[in-house]
Amino acid sequence: MNKEHFLIELKIYLKPLTSQQQMFVLNKYETIFEERSAAGETEEQIAKSLGKPRGIAEEILQEFDISVPEKKLERDGWQEIQPIVNDDYYYEETLEHPYDDTYRSYERPRHNGFVRFCQVAGVLAFNFLFMFWMIFAAIMVLFSGWLVAVLFLFSPILGGISVFAGFNDGTLFQLFFSIFLSGAGVIGLLILTPLTKFFGKVLRRYLQWNICVLRGEI
Repeated sequence: MNKEHFLIELKIYLKPLTSQQQMFVLNKYETIFEERSAAGETEEQIAKSLGKPRGIAEEILQEFDISVPEKKLERDGWQEIQPIVNDDYYYEETLEHPYDDTYRSYERPRHNGFVRFCQVAGVLAFNFLFMFWMIFAAIMVLFSGWLVAVLFLFSPILGGISVFAGFNDGTLFQLFFSIFLSGAGVIGLLILTPLTKFFGKVLRRYLQWNICVLRGEI
């Protein structure tokens, strides 16, 4: 499911809300798609992580004491959803609600110039003085581990060459030792693969956090 299909289906389930409330929710999720797409995620990945539009709509409508009925297909495949409202429910357009345009709890925090300067300067200083070197050290450790593991993995080739060059007790020992190193290389690769994936995931989240701070979203 891409962004367009996600927003269309969400709008269908939000039909019991007013136009302003629907627009606020849809703009919120459209912003989520844009920001996470800029971070490198596909629309399908974003939609999958957010969950089904029906479930999102149910959580929102529960705040209004409205339930979403089962899907009902009308003529030509069009779907119509009628709100089910409890008898004791009363709603006025003038009431404030988190999804009204008059309620701004979901807006980005607004900071003055000095606070923004401190945020940006603090993040840049922290990254340059500490995190940059930590990340660099972690990358070098992983790189060294991968290099050693690959060399160990292909060490039997050198052992085989030494055996063909001249067979004796020394070359036989080298061959068996190279086989042992190859096994150690396989184990090293099995350990390094999840570690590298975990490091990449943590690094990506940290970079996303930095981008949010620099853009003033935190």
